[in-house]
Formats: sequence, structure tokens, C-alpha cells
Amino acid sequence: MLALTKEQKSAFLKYIKEFNTWNETDEGKQNTEDHRTHQKFFQERLSKESLRSMSLEGFKEVYSKLWASKMFSNKEWVIENRLLKPNNGFEPITQALSKLLYDEGTPIAERFNEFKKSTKGLGSSAITEIVHFVFPDKFCLWNEKPKTVIPFLGLDSLLQEKVFKEQITEGKEYQECNNLMSLLKDELAVAGVKNADFISLDCYIWFIFLKVYPESERIKEGIVPRVEEKHSSAKRVTIETHEQAEYYLLKLGEMLGFITYTCDKNKEANGIKLEDVALAKELPSFAGERDRVSARTIDVIWFDDDENPKYCFEVEHTTDVLKSLNRLYQLKHFHVDFFVVASEDKRTKFDVEVSKSPYRNERERYRFISYDELIDLYQNGKAFFELKDKLFL
Repeated sequence: MLALTKEQKSAFLKYIKEFNTWNETDEGKQNTEDHRTHQKFFQERLSKESLRSMSLEGFKEVYSKLWASKMFSNKEWVIENRLLKPNNGFEPITQALSKLLYDEGTPIAERFNEFKKSTKGLGSSAITEIVHFVFPDKFCLWNEKPKTVIPFLGLDSLLQEKVFKEQITEGKEYQECNNLMSLLKDELAVAGVKNADFISLDCYIWFIFLKVYPESERIKEGIVPRVEEKHSSAKRVTIETHEQAEYYLLKLGEMLGFITYTCDKNKEANGIKLEDVALAKELPSFAGERDRVSARTIDVIWFDDDENPKYCFEVEHTTDVLKSLNRLYQLKHFHVDFFVVASEDKRTKFDVEVSKSPYRNERERYRFISYDELIDLYQNGKAFFELKDKLFL
């Protein structure tokens, strides 16, 4: 049976005095108010009665309020293409949400699995956010904050390593996370936090993440409208810059159904900022901050529906491919494939270097894509999906 040792309890409560002091500041009070406002909104909008009578506009508002949706540049596009179309409208989603939240005779692990199986487009961070704020006395929020803070406090041995390195994909994993977070919540009550629930715990974890954790980074919020590309796809295009290669990788990934991200969001290609091309304006919370440091430097990453990284791309336009090989190698502990994208004349250099140590140990994960191959993939993919949309409405 899971239990905390005396030392683990002490490690968890190490910053409780500072947290209590911070809670009396304007910033701390605002943090608590934001959490409780979020709670009230989701409890009202996702009640049994509200789910039964929810309109499309109401569903869009609920999704747009999720903190987990903030990583997307264009929520309208995501709602239409990653939620409504794959699920045949919003009604199947609201029906699945009703079962997830109110089928109380079924364990949460089974409800979690059934929701994941029946519903596309909502990742684990969004699912746990929903159950957490509707039932803050029962369920925890599991995102990058606890994935960062729990290891920082030295408590990560209480859970399997996988839940800190990837998004949880099974109800069993969420139940294990919830069991640990329940113990931590109880410790807050012992420490004198009044009416301690999982939101109180989230506020404490947020405080440590924001004020104590030394490597955490703050990303400004804001929704950026998507912009259509300014050239015709009918003619053969060429890649002449590093940013153009990233542009076509982002467009190709989107067509193939991935969540796309780039570290070069402020750069431009084809007259468009790359942040307006990428679906995710922030790095998805598939792991804690420490494990995502290397991922933040990768040119382009494609994430699956669970917001786990699947393919990482490094573009080498003017520098040596060794830099790309090394940058990708830093992510070897994730279940991802690596791609170096460059002009054809760099393929031989890639083949030579990837056969050397330490890259040869991960040789099967490395691939080379020439600029011409990338353009072929993009243009053929675009033509295919345009025809598919025309024939299969």
C-alpha cells in the first residue's frame, strides 16, 4: 500500500511556510481566485443537466476555457478539425463526458480508458483537468506542474518513471498518480491548510513551480490567428532557407494529423510567422520542465493525440549535420524518431557521422530527408487530402 515516509512528508512540506505567506499577497490571492473561478465554471457547465442541454457554442466555450487548450494557436481550427470532425460532432463528446464524470459505479481508471477509447482530440492533461475541477475533492490535475515539482522534491520514486517522461495514456496510470496526490493533499490538511482539496494541492504545486523551481520558464499567453499561406500549391516550390524547411514540416505534420510545434516561432517563411503555422504555440506538457529543456531547442516536433512527441526534425541549412545529430541525441530517452532535413549533398555526411559513436547506438532511429523529398511529401500530401476531402465529404 502506498504511503509516505517521515522524510518524504518533510520534503513535500518544505515550502509550506513560504506558500502560506505568498497566499496573503495579491499574486497568491489571485492564483487561488483563478483556480476557484475555473472550478465554478466547469462545475456549472459540465453538470449533468448542462451536458444534456449543451449547445455547440457552449461546447466550444468549455473547450476554449481549458488550460490544456492554451497551447494551441487557433482553437477554432482545433475544435473543428481535431474534435468535431473525428467525433462526428460534439454530441458524442458530451455523452462520453457524462459517462466519464457521472458513471460513479465504475472506477475512474475504467472510465478514463473508455473515454480515451471513444473520444478523439482530448489529451490526458485536458481529461484530468476536467475531472479535477468538476470533482476537486476526488481527482487530481496531472500536467507538467506535478511532473516537474514531484521529482524536484525527490518524491518521484513513488511513481513509475513513465508518468514523468510521457503523457499518461491508461486509467491505471492516472489512478496511481491520483493515489499519490491524495496522500500529498492529506499532508496539506495536516499542515493546517483549511478545507484542503486537490485544488489546494494544485495551488501549492503551482507556487513551487513558479517561485522555487530554478529551471521553470514562463511563457506569455495569447491566441494568434492562423494565416493562410501566400503561394499557390499547384506549382513546384523549392526550399531556399532554414525557415522554409520548418514551414513545410509544420504544414505536412498538420495534414497528417499531428500536433505541430517549432522552437523558431518568431521567424518567418513565405511571408508568415512560423508561430502562425504551428498548431501548438507552447511545448505540450508531456513531461516535467527538466525533461523538456532539450525538446525546446528542436526545430520541429510532431506530437500525437496524447501530446507525446513522435517525430523530431532538425534542419541543417548552412551548418554541419553533427549539430543536428547531437541535439536530437539529447532526446534519446523519449520514444521518438529523429530526422535530419537538409539538401541532398549532405546525405553522405549524415551517413558517415551517424555510424559513429554515440549515434550508432541509436542508428535505427535516425533518418535523413532531403529538401526535394520534403517538398514531394508536402505537395503529394496536399493533393491527396484535397482530393480526399472532395470525394469523401
